[in-house]
Amino acid sequence: MLQFLEFFGKQKVNLKTSITKSYHWRIKQLDNLERMLKENKSVFCDAVRKDFEVPFSESRCEIHAPIAIIEFTRLQLREWVAPTGLRGDSCSEQCELSLCRGAGVSGGSLVLLLNPVIASISSGNPVVLKANSDTPATNAILDELLPQYFEPADVAMCHG
Repeated sequence: MLQFLEFFGKQKVNLKTSITKSYHWRIKQLDNLERMLKENKSVFCDAVRKDFEVPFSESRCEIHAPIAIIEFTRLQLREWVAPTGLRGDSCSEQCELSLCRGAGVSGGSLVLLLNPVIASISSGNPVVLKANSDTPATNAILDELLPQYFEPADVAMCHG
């Protein structure tokens, strides 16, 4: 896990290059998140069951809900990023705003952590996830998997 200031700096540089504006960057990040969830379903389900003591069927919802949201977002994204026509020769273009921080809600599920991440990525923003101290098993999985699927300049996780 990188120190906060180190990956914050990398994300800030990444944002200034406008690389995150592109449709392809956004799709790549969504694909990476979906692949991470699908390839590690059982690991995530076990972590959620350990953190929340819920039945297997409920832990599966924690994985399938974000996957469904990613699929929906992917279908809509091209329209969302398209310039909007205005009067005359002007147009309005949707673009990234800044770095986004997704914080794990106290006692909150994986869905509550990942849904804002999906929205941030689809908006063209790099994301810093803040781990929730109530979910140590899920945090451990995310600490291990995020660097395998994302560049720290795109999506990273911090604690504390």
